[in-house]
Amino acid sequence: MPYYLSYLMGAKKIEDKELEDLDIKIENKDSDGDRSIKIPEEKLSQYIELVKNKLTEGFWNEIIGEKEIIFLFKFKDGNIKEYELSPENEQEIDKLCAEFNNEPPEKTANVYKYISENKFYHDFMMKHYADMINRQL
Repeated sequence: MPYYLSYLMGAKKIEDKELEDLDIKIENKDSDGDRSIKIPEEKLSQYIELVKNKLTEGFWNEIIGEKEIIFLFKFKDGNIKEYELSPENEQEIDKLCAEFNNEPPEKTANVYKYISENKFYHDFMMKHYADMINRQL
């Protein structure tokens, strides 16, 4: 069964039970309350709505599938921007990642490589996106 991965941080308003009610498996929870989760494909739209409603302002959430990577950015004013990562919008996503994390854009320039550095995503990303991770910019 196809699934998506997400490293959910900045989401203290989202209870574990809300995730479990959507059949989302919490693979790991760290001391900050950040959760590594596995989302069934058929629950993706419900998960996206939950994140849009309850993610803390000033955070983003990425959702990694075999064929798409979705970014949800929640600005400090509550506005939300949703993207499906592609070479066409990678630079815009790069700027937002850098801005939200107070990092230089060079660190996040290859967004595929940047997110693959998260241990939870690494093997999945290498399996499905190695060509995008290893390309020369």
